[in-house]
Amino acid sequence: MTKYIICLGDGMADHRIASLNHKTPLEYANCPAIDFIAKHGELGMVHTVPQGFSPGSDVANMGILGYNPADYYTGRGPIEAASLKVVCSENETIFRCNLVTIEKDIMVDFTSEHISNDESFALISELNEAFKHKAVRFVPGVGYRHIMVVGELFKDLSSTAPHDITGQAIKDYIPKGDKQELVSELMAEARLVLAKSVVNKKRIEAGKRPASDIWPWSQGKYPRLPAFKETYGLTGGIVTAVDLLKGLAVLTGLEAPNVSGATGFLDTDYKAKIKASFDILERHDFCYIHIEAPDECGHMGRPDLKVQAIEDFDKQVVAPVLEYQKQNPDTVVLVLPDHPTPCDIRTHTHEPVPYCIYYPANKQGSGLVYTEESARQTKREFETPWALLSYFLSLGATA
Repeated sequence: MTKYIICLGDGMADHRIASLNHKTPLEYANCPAIDFIAKHGELGMVHTVPQGFSPGSDVANMGILGYNPADYYTGRGPIEAASLKVVCSENETIFRCNLVTIEKDIMVDFTSEHISNDESFALISELNEAFKHKAVRFVPGVGYRHIMVVGELFKDLSSTAPHDITGQAIKDYIPKGDKQELVSELMAEARLVLAKSVVNKKRIEAGKRPASDIWPWSQGKYPRLPAFKETYGLTGGIVTAVDLLKGLAVLTGLEAPNVSGATGFLDTDYKAKIKASFDILERHDFCYIHIEAPDECGHMGRPDLKVQAIEDFDKQVVAPVLEYQKQNPDTVVLVLPDHPTPCDIRTHTHEPVPYCIYYPANKQGSGLVYTEESARQTKREFETPWALLSYFLSLGATA
């Protein structure tokens, strides 16, 4: 039985950077495993985000999994809430809610300096206690990523991802539209609670940035997606540290194991994630391995760390997958990012990204290494990610 593995390096694609000898991080990084797949397999470009949608990981990963966001997308918050088994009524709205650092009305850090789970969980508990008499509740996620549920429906409220406005004044980006005053009041009240927290006082004493504010965004109601097995005839799972991908797994009937040590950053436990992936493949046909670190480094504007993240992805994820493929030659492997996260602008862009596919029976390799420019040179291009997925899954007959 053919096995299908997607190795996704979140936000890997980039622009050329002066400090990297005018190369992109993919061009600069040493990636022998991914280069092997590109040279001996198929290399091309894919448009992962449809026109009219913001180039977020929510939309892109939904599409790469084979679901058109135009049919199913309702917001990032609801997808992440699904991973946390949040139960909501029809009269409630789900927000993604970051713990962020704002100083003098500037979005200094959308991660609160990658606040730990223990610290953030304590802060979420304090927020729930403070808001217990209101129709508002907070659900802890991972690190700085959480959920806020409000007992109101918002018909036309626009919100902005905090990672899109790092270093900018927040006044033009606070949610606007239907019941904006309510959201602003919740944010102001939360600021007072967080300012008094012992957790934040200890962070400041330790020279760390406090989680000074909440930032609600990408709100909506639960989406309804058909099961992956129903759509593509395969069972499988997603291995990830982030609630967004776990939520997509829950919504599509895929497994989403909680991997101890998976952090979504450079310190993630790659060995544990690979073990969880191979465990899934023991029982199923499909595994989607998601690595968040390149995206986080892009948002930080750190090309050096992004190169490290890409090299870790190559060595710790793609290389073991190739070893698995040697032992299981009927395996098809796809490597790609979900979108670019260029270090120079520290947010996502609406550009196609490079992909490469390899299976041992393939005898017509591209002969090229895996970079944005090499992929463009092949003139192979998919207009939608679900078209790429369907093509990828069709290769089982020839693998």
